[in-house]
Amino acid sequence: MSLARSRERETWHLGRRPVLDGVRGIAILMVLLAHTMVPQVHASGTVGVTMFFTLSGFLITALLLDERAGAGCVSFRAFYVRRALRLLPALLFFLGVVAVLTVVSDSPVMPSGQDFLGAVFYVGNFTTAMQGHDTIIMHTWSLAVEEQFYIVWPLVFVASMRWGRRAVMWAAAAGSAFAIIERLYLYSVDADPLRIIFGTDSRMDGLLVGCLAAAWLSGRPVGRNRPFIAATALGVVLAMSLVGLRTEFLIVTTLVPWLTAAAIVMLVQEPRSGLLTSPIMRLIGQRSYAIYLWHYPILAAAAGVSWPGKAVSFLVAILLTATIVHLSWVCVEEPFLRLKHRRGTPATQPELAVGGAV
Repeated sequence: MSLARSRERETWHLGRRPVLDGVRGIAILMVLLAHTMVPQVHASGTVGVTMFFTLSGFLITALLLDERAGAGCVSFRAFYVRRALRLLPALLFFLGVVAVLTVVSDSPVMPSGQDFLGAVFYVGNFTTAMQGHDTIIMHTWSLAVEEQFYIVWPLVFVASMRWGRRAVMWAAAAGSAFAIIERLYLYSVDADPLRIIFGTDSRMDGLLVGCLAAAWLSGRPVGRNRPFIAATALGVVLAMSLVGLRTEFLIVTTLVPWLTAAAIVMLVQEPRSGLLTSPIMRLIGQRSYAIYLWHYPILAAAAGVSWPGKAVSFLVAILLTATIVHLSWVCVEEPFLRLKHRRGTPATQPELAVGGAV
């Protein structure tokens, strides 16, 4: 049988896709760029978080489809146990350190009890972000959006799969359309911008477009990577860091999911190497969850230093973040990942550390 005919008969499934670590690496670098307080690229945070959302939706749905194809069903219990083992240890480690700092500091940016509860129970987008509490854990709002999504989407997925993958695609498309329309409506009636940017319902298209891409791709014949198309899509995504505030609320949150999903689909057909699978990009992508958790309070402290010491302070902040992230990975995340694999998640599958978020 020729190689071409063999490829035609092979259908796509997730497996291990190192290039997705590279996409995750780009997303977290965009978030870091936003928090260097350079005004010209203030929208890069929204770009990076939205990329994380789309990647999360893609990975979650592809994993669910692989599980259903292999086992014939989806285990909700196993799904949520795996999510808890992946996400909670690093978050609780981070919040524990912040709690100690809160006791010894009277800084106004230290979180309140309500803020801590919101972060622990993944409702920080409602208890902190929408209330305008500018604390050093406010960035956990995006983790809340993703976790709320994780609770609902597997249920929708299982219900939709009674009618097949097309029903999953229709469910994801309908939810995406609803979020876009709602966002436009809220803006048209002068709703609080915090409500628009931090609401799960008004941002869920970022996740659902990724779900749609995974449902469309899974089970299809394997094609060829299209790196030029992917690079063009990602280039447009990165350029959106330069837009104004109104465009950030409406256009960035609407277009970035589709461009990111297009880039992912064009990059995961074949296991080819490239810039996004370089060791440094994979390392950054694999550590993105801890980077996301720790960078915000550290870079915020560096941003408070006036010139000419600001450049040095940011360099120190980056080095400190890298050190803590390494310790978090080795001492906290890896042990629980090993436990997670022993509970039935193959090590060949990508980890869903969605640093998502910002």
